[in-house]
Amino acid sequence: MNRERIEEIFDESGSPLLNSGLAFKIWLKGEWDSEGGEDIADFLNVFSFVEENELYADELLCHYRIFKYITEKNDLSFFSW
Repeated sequence: MNRERIEEIFDESGSPLLNSGLAFKIWLKGEWDSEGGEDIADFLNVFSFVEENELYADELLCHYRIFKYITEKNDLSFFSW
């Protein structure tokens, strides 16, 4: 996934903590290169961001890995009802 797509997903999530700097750091790490945007968008929609705290790329990716693991192992589909 390219940097522009990550920024687009961040913009669509509506969180002020997600910015182009964070998108750039995640893009550099390459962890979302093979990911589809749907799983990431679902994660950002259910994840609660604390606006007083700075959000780091490693922290966001760690939470995403946990979310991904839980949804895959439990065969959960968010917003499927």
